[in-house]
Amino acid sequence: MTEKTVPQWLKGVVLIFLVLLALMVFTNRDRMDVYGRYFRETSPSVTLRLAELSSTMDEAALKQHFAGVPLRCVGQAPGADSLGDRVCYATVSQADGHGALTLANFFREGHLVRTMVHVPWWVHGAWIDRFNAAYGTPRQAGKVSAWGGPVLRWNMPNGYVDFNRDRSFNPLEWNVILWTGR
Repeated sequence: MTEKTVPQWLKGVVLIFLVLLALMVFTNRDRMDVYGRYFRETSPSVTLRLAELSSTMDEAALKQHFAGVPLRCVGQAPGADSLGDRVCYATVSQADGHGALTLANFFREGHLVRTMVHVPWWVHGAWIDRFNAAYGTPRQAGKVSAWGGPVLRWNMPNGYVDFNRDRSFNPLEWNVILWTGR
């Protein structure tokens, strides 16, 4: 009887793959909870209707706009970030028929200033196509960070939408749809 052995080079490749996978998961551990909820729990789908958002909306109008989505609203600590002084957020499973992770709406002095949707890596192209079809050719609007890459901006009558131009090399990173009111 002959004993079959795995070639040494294959063991090395598998070991390197497992180390890289563990490193990727470890460096993204703050995101693992969000993905865990996405795959384990049933969350509502949302229709964004970005063109209908307005900087005159208050929390009641926003909750009516996103009817059926259980928004939780809390005050932001002073100086916590520059997005707003209050946030209404929810975990969602889809936005406009594409995969989505979270929806967050930021208020300043009682009025909507920003709506943010985190979308998973694998639907990046679908969102780019959707925004190009709905709003035309975007322009570049700066960078997310030194590592995050360029951001595209589509102008709308009620504000503008920013979105990552490129999909990350890391499939655990998400992209951000950011509507900002006028």
